[in-house]
Amino acid sequence: MSRLRGTRRVFVLYGLPGSGRSALAEELAHEAGATLSLPVHWLSLGVRTAAPERLVLRLLLTSGAAQTELGPALLSTPEVLAGLAAAACQNHFRAHPAVIVLDDLPEDTDGKDLLRTAVRLLENTGCVLIATTTRAIRTSNSDRSGVTQHQVDLTPEAYQDLLSTARRAPALLRTLAVWEGAEFSPDMTLPVEDLSPAEWREAVEGLHQEGLLQQARPGWYELRPALRAQLVPDHTPDELRSDSQRLDSALSRAVPREPGALGDAAEPYVDLALRLCRSREANSREFTTWLAHQLVGEGALLPLLMLRAGLGHAAYDRDILRVPLAAAVRQTGQPQTAAEALAGIDTPDAIRELALARHHMGQLDTAEVPLDALPADLPDGWALHTRASIRTDRGELREVGRLLRRAIETHQVHGDRRGEAWAVFHYGRWRLMCGDPEEALKRFETARFAFRDVGDVVGAAWTSTELCRAELLLNGARTEVMLELKATPLAHREHGDVRGEAWATLLQGVAYADADLPGSAAHVLLQTLRLFESVPDRLGIAWTRHHLAWLTKGDRTAALRRVLDAFDETGCLNGPAWTLLLQGPGRAGADRAQLDEAQSRFEALDDTAGVQWVAVVRDGPGSSRGARAVRALTSCYPRPVLKNMEWDDFDTIPLMVHHLLPETAASPDGAPPGEVSPAAFVRLALLDDSPATGGEARIVLRVEPGREYSGATSEELLPPLTAWATPLTHADVDPTHSVPVNGTALFRFTPYQPGRHRIRFTIEDAESNSVLQQVETEIEVIGTTGTAPVSAAPQPMPTPAFAQGA
Repeated sequence: MSRLRGTRRVFVLYGLPGSGRSALAEELAHEAGATLSLPVHWLSLGVRTAAPERLVLRLLLTSGAAQTELGPALLSTPEVLAGLAAAACQNHFRAHPAVIVLDDLPEDTDGKDLLRTAVRLLENTGCVLIATTTRAIRTSNSDRSGVTQHQVDLTPEAYQDLLSTARRAPALLRTLAVWEGAEFSPDMTLPVEDLSPAEWREAVEGLHQEGLLQQARPGWYELRPALRAQLVPDHTPDELRSDSQRLDSALSRAVPREPGALGDAAEPYVDLALRLCRSREANSREFTTWLAHQLVGEGALLPLLMLRAGLGHAAYDRDILRVPLAAAVRQTGQPQTAAEALAGIDTPDAIRELALARHHMGQLDTAEVPLDALPADLPDGWALHTRASIRTDRGELREVGRLLRRAIETHQVHGDRRGEAWAVFHYGRWRLMCGDPEEALKRFETARFAFRDVGDVVGAAWTSTELCRAELLLNGARTEVMLELKATPLAHREHGDVRGEAWATLLQGVAYADADLPGSAAHVLLQTLRLFESVPDRLGIAWTRHHLAWLTKGDRTAALRRVLDAFDETGCLNGPAWTLLLQGPGRAGADRAQLDEAQSRFEALDDTAGVQWVAVVRDGPGSSRGARAVRALTSCYPRPVLKNMEWDDFDTIPLMVHHLLPETAASPDGAPPGEVSPAAFVRLALLDDSPATGGEARIVLRVEPGREYSGATSEELLPPLTAWATPLTHADVDPTHSVPVNGTALFRFTPYQPGRHRIRFTIEDAESNSVLQQVETEIEVIGTTGTAPVSAAPQPMPTPAFAQGA
């Protein structure tokens, strides 16, 4: 231990299997950690790949290093990836030295290469490196590197006792010896011996208590290296490989395809995917594609890089990762690089990703174009909520509510919990922009819990930011909200989301300005501008320059021209209207023609609040027209928004208001979601009492006048309607939508399995596409003999499309 305080901080413990070298390494590591006040990081090698770049990535992952430095490596060459990973590793351990154990190094050339790599990376970092292996690793520069070799003598009695116990162990232990996988957890059920999850957990814990398994990390175990060869002495290499491939294939099919299912299992599943690809298993491409998208969704950049490095130069395998890698690059603040990587790929996931990349670059005028190539007759939840998000940022809200309701329904039907979480999040953004922060808060809270459930750290960070914005609108700049807001950029930064950090910082600057702290606001907004320019996000750049110009005193003509030019590059519609208000009466260079242009733009957006602001600025709050506008505006926003507004001082218009298009009167999407029209009700009737599974049953939908309108006919009372049918279980409803004639529409229901089936019916105004009512009904299909009658009075949904998600 005296050598720990000197320069010789690399130890190689070698000995035959069963000699206790791993136990000695564990004892030495904990003593060194206690002596030097350093954490201990344990990496088991054994049957894992011996690639040096994989070792570097595992060191970063095990030590909890930040992933942000490796964003540029996602689409780089293997050489660039290796260099960036090595630099990130050195930087991390210089700042956070540790005791690192490499257990069970290969005894061949690969082991020497791994040791050299580790020694080189950790040189001059203050780390202690302990490696275990079978034989001494002689390198030409051992002395110069400060490597101390120590032989661990075999203890036959202890080894024989362990081996005797192992040979009496169940077949499960021998299966683990055959399997090429390394780590497993009690929650990761291997498909062996037909064990139930509870039996599997009990078996793993029992083997660990008997000393046959060693703990690789908290909650994860592996077979002791000394036992692997002894438990399968009669198997040839080909037999071992075949048996292991069979287990891998079964395990890949057993993995739950649930969002958020990875967590600590990300690295073992990466190893599984690589083994499947090497063996050319039939489902290797499907599993690897699913895994890559899961890693992107959970922000697991280092495991994704491990997967990419493991696939290497094989064109067939590397092609699997093109779209997931582009998505990860976009999330780390490089949307332009992502868009370039997607050029020429016409798969649906690539098309959706290209639209997102353009959106994140602030190219709102062209972002939707790729989505037009998707089949119009196949509902695509991701495409629908992406369109809605783009239009929200454009300030074009007419169709947004309908798109989002469709998106949520589609995600629910397909069981896509992560997609549903994003659609609910965008629903909250839409409601917030419409001036309904109470409804937005509900949606953001729902989305936040959903993102946490599926492990989407990027979505969770965005939701926290938008929650702060809703709180500011509802309650003003309270101390606790401002403190939370100050922390939101860091949450984005931790996951490498530069764009998210920039928008969170912009919100912070706006909040400072509205709290009458112009100096702090300008400082934060200049920082925001640099962040947006690094992406680059044209929309963020335009809004930041807009707010900086608003804070500028005196002549703003030059600033106005630059802001309008910036907005022209984005396709945003509401930003230029507000920018034109910068040159209000009483300012140097005032131009009433600009106010007329602003009014025209607000009117084109159906932004009645914007039109009222123009009236206040043009005519003054003391005029009769201005006074009416003031009264109208005070009803448009929550009370705290205009609390500090001095109507004689145009400069006090809150910056937060610029990002809103409040619903001041009835509008196509203005009614609260799911509000049931008092003029009519929906009735359903099943015409066929006993349809067989796989057969058809006819359902009649009737829209009937309410009691107050009992004397009116449907034609007299109702506008032209469209009735949409969405099956929420394994069934079809044909047609998907129908135009009721005399208030009546006919649908054909085809169930594909027995049990309880659910169908959602949505009634829309055919001209405005606004939702008038939604109802759900249930049909109990009993085997192939018949059904229970459909409910005669379906329950109206309190919040359409959110019955399952909010």
